Amino acid sequence: MIVTVVTPALNGMRWLPECIDSTQRQAGPDIEVEHIVVDGGSRDGTPDYAASRGCTVLTREEPDIGFAMNKGAFSSSGELIGFLGCDDALLPGALDAIVAHYRRDGRRWVVGGVRWMDERGASRGEIQAPPSWINAPILASLGWNCVAPMSTFLSRSFFEELGGFDRAFAQAIDYEFFVRALKREPFARVARTLSTAMRHSDAMSMDRNAAHLAELAAIEEQSAPRSRTRRTMYRYALKVWLNATNPRWSALKRVDAFRAHDRAVAPSA
Repeated sequence: MIVTVVTPALNGMRWLPECIDSTQRQAGPDIEVEHIVVDGGSRDGTPDYAASRGCTVLTREEPDIGFAMNKGAFSSSGELIGFLGCDDALLPGALDAIVAHYRRDGRRWVVGGVRWMDERGASRGEIQAPPSWINAPILASLGWNCVAPMSTFLSRSFFEELGGFDRAFAQAIDYEFFVRALKREPFARVARTLSTAMRHSDAMSMDRNAAHLAELAAIEEQSAPRSRTRRTMYRYALKVWLNATNPRWSALKRVDAFRAHDRAVAPSA
């Protein structure tokens, strides 16, 4: 089976070697890996390096990440498609697990867990794939995306049926996409950690600016229940599950939030 990994890139050489290494290590007798890097005009040698490592390198004619991911996916030849940022990496055996669940469960998309890392390479906890009982209204009620994009693979036919990523969204583009996917059908859940992702100040998902908050609110209004009571019930049911099943991630998340609050209120020198 051919499995495609799409990586949008812009000056990603700090992280890209490990990203490419991690995808190439997935190849085996039953899996051929196609790695497509869609470059946005890097000046640090990213496209040349990716090409030298055997990746297919494309350029994006539009600046947004949705264009890059759609172009890579629609240009792919894989039966399954996944998305890794330059600062993401697949763990050993990840694609073996993805393909096994895809074939066994008959679902058109497969989701696993992710290990969050800081810039020093230290783990900030793992968050497993959401529970099998999650649906689109529940996910939209949560207010953030708990489906790890770097640990999610979809069949090419399902991606095409969904029409790819909605470019009207920028910072919450994966959240909106997974809510739409859940409206169609549930995923196959892999009960193991499949990838690592970096938490750093340049990460788009870490920037909760006004535009990001507006996108989150739009997703909730489009897909969460009309009843505010039901939204609250769904949100807290999923939050309780996530915190209970991912205790280290939950604890470190609170530590990070506390430190960020202290930095925000600290008097300037």
